[in-house]
Amino acid sequence: MIKTHPHLKPKDTFEVHCYSLLNGEDTRVLNLLYQPIIGGNALMLYHNLLSHVSEFKKPTSHFVLQDMMNNGLQELYQSRIKLEAIGLLKTYVRKKDEGYHYVYILGNVLPPHIFLADDVLSLLLLDRVGEQRFQSLVEVFKPDTPDTSDYSDITSNYTDIFQLSSERLVQSNELIEQTNQVMKQVPTPVVPKAEASTFDWEFFVDNLSGLNIDQTFLNTEFKPLVYTIHGLYGINELDMVSHVKYCLDYVTNEVDVKEFKRHIYKKYHQTKSIASNVEKKQVTSLTPKQDDQAIERHKNDLKHQGFSPEEIAVITSCERIAPLIFLKAIKEQKNGFVAQNERWTIENLKAQSKLPDEVINMLIHYSLVVLNNPSLNQNMVNTIANNWAQNKVYKASEALKQVKNFKQESTKKATNKNYNRHYSKKPTRKETLPDWATGDSRKETPLSGEELSMLEQQLKKFNQGGESS
Repeated sequence: MIKTHPHLKPKDTFEVHCYSLLNGEDTRVLNLLYQPIIGGNALMLYHNLLSHVSEFKKPTSHFVLQDMMNNGLQELYQSRIKLEAIGLLKTYVRKKDEGYHYVYILGNVLPPHIFLADDVLSLLLLDRVGEQRFQSLVEVFKPDTPDTSDYSDITSNYTDIFQLSSERLVQSNELIEQTNQVMKQVPTPVVPKAEASTFDWEFFVDNLSGLNIDQTFLNTEFKPLVYTIHGLYGINELDMVSHVKYCLDYVTNEVDVKEFKRHIYKKYHQTKSIASNVEKKQVTSLTPKQDDQAIERHKNDLKHQGFSPEEIAVITSCERIAPLIFLKAIKEQKNGFVAQNERWTIENLKAQSKLPDEVINMLIHYSLVVLNNPSLNQNMVNTIANNWAQNKVYKASEALKQVKNFKQESTKKATNKNYNRHYSKKPTRKETLPDWATGDSRKETPLSGEELSMLEQQLKKFNQGGESS
């Protein structure tokens, strides 16, 4: 979950504290293991904060840091949150005069053996550098353990070499105790914890219940790994279950974690489409100002296509929310709840139809809001999804046009039937249409402005989105 934070301004002040300086091994770990994940700008921010820690113990404006790094505020903020997420920085803030004052506490670098042994960090690194480079890095930091099986251990013990009188120990006991208390305040290096507000853990575990996998293993060791994979590749609960089954030893009921990570990596990296999508996302990354401008251009484009302001609001909501969250928000607005069969319907739809999330959201909106159905009907939803998949409907705006066409066609057919009934003496065959295509079976009820506002609030609540500085 992204925490809320005040807007960062150049005049806002900060101070820096750290527990220890870097040694040679720390620098090597930062450059080889951390940098591929957090990027060069974030690493440069860490080095600058650490190098000027004496100077920055006094309140300093962020403008000084901007000038030092030649970065804008948004770049500075993005670098900061990457350091926070990876465990290299803790940030505290409070209101001060007309602005804010920040306290930055630099975290210690993890030893390489802890970094590479951690499922979350090793998978992030593997995702960034690829399998070949990852294996090379493992070789770089691989412990040098000589074979001593034919040797005798003749290492001296501490007590054999150093002696300390009991009298001296008693005299220094208070000082030693004070020192221990002070040193205990130094935190150990932090291993980042993965969280996922868009992944239903209980639903995932329920679908594994018949496999007799140890619950302690699932909820401790395996949970962070699943969240990380979900965050990296967007794998939903049902697909994740399939991957677990692929790597499960059905004799011992144990998941082969190494095989699980290898299987996921190969499946989601050795395809050109994944690489293409990642590259596209990197190329089209926008600053907040550019993003706002792009949103306005998008809305204007939709307006030119003939969509009303209410329809544009629905389209943009469909484009940015995950289907299960979108469904939950609408159901709560209607004072309802998401039933288990509805969840299954959406998950199966995502797996089978390959329709984009925004199109699935429009289907949900059509069923629950326009047709005012109390729940999703699996047969109706699958029928519409089949139609849209065959007609290559890949955008929410295209899906809304399909909805309008449904309405127009059903109205036209209803008019023709009335005409034939009143003016034709010959018997006519009665046309039978699916429920979703009939115009007179349900009243179309688009969202009002007030309802749209309520829906937006619900979507923000479930999307857990924080406004960037």
